Amino acid sequence: MISRSTLIGALVVAELAIVGLATEAIAGGRVYPPLGLLSAPQLGADASDRLHRSFVAGLAPRVVIDVHDVDVVLQADSGAAVRVDESLQRSGIVTGEVVPVTAQQSLDVVRVSSSGPSPKRFVLGSFRHELRITVPSLARVEFASAGDIDVSGLRTKLLAHLPDGAIKVRDHRGDVDISTGRGRITMVDVQGSDIAANTRDGRIYLTRVGADRINGTSSSGRIVGVDVRAVDGTLTTREGRVVLSFTGNSDAIVSAHAGDGRVRVSGFTITESDDQRSVIRLGSGRGHFEVSTADGPITITPGASV
Repeated sequence: MISRSTLIGALVVAELAIVGLATEAIAGGRVYPPLGLLSAPQLGADASDRLHRSFVAGLAPRVVIDVHDVDVVLQADSGAAVRVDESLQRSGIVTGEVVPVTAQQSLDVVRVSSSGPSPKRFVLGSFRHELRITVPSLARVEFASAGDIDVSGLRTKLLAHLPDGAIKVRDHRGDVDISTGRGRITMVDVQGSDIAANTRDGRIYLTRVGADRINGTSSSGRIVGVDVRAVDGTLTTREGRVVLSFTGNSDAIVSAHAGDGRVRVSGFTITESDDQRSVIRLGSGRGHFEVSTADGPITITPGASV
């Protein structure tokens, strides 16, 4: 005999599905059929319609990505080709069109783009639209838009300015210029001359990151740095704590200021200090580095050498 709670749950699911399907029908969009509320994710759904293309990279390869809200995993390697593979994962009831993604080459430039953002969709289950892109390690990569991005292995400058979405950069050698309107920024094993990272709403995590200039800002979110090599630059947030460990090969005068919180420093020479402000010397003090938060404490400790 079916229990009352099971019956009520089934009715709720059915009503939500009907509302979603009706809404999509009124809007004139494509409706995906139910795929089974309890079924496993279908990794190869519509595989024949997905994008799978390869290009021979030119002498100065450049890859421009403008795919709106599609997630991107980009891996650089020692090869001489650019490969783009699209995947779609969904389960349960999903409505709404999947915006096509295209990839075209002109001389040394490969452009990967979609015609616009995905329409609003009803999802009772899961939905993930992703691109996996492989590029030569010396390719210049530029993101104009995407969902969440994960970039690793590049050996030249990365440029990514997203309206929204999390940004992760790993195993990178070269300058970095990244920003997002909303989302976390994570960098691991990143070394360059100039690193800039900005998020209007999200946290910043730095692990084994070093550069002659580092500028990281968040309008709302904590900043955590482990083994950061500092010379010149800033790490600042309007709202959130700041926790940093600097490497032994850092070389800067660091000014730390907390608008509404305490500054705690251990393991370094402090030249000026009170509850909300400290000035410390790293190495010979060649550069100037500012650490600040308008609302939260600051903690600074020694780290390893990068």
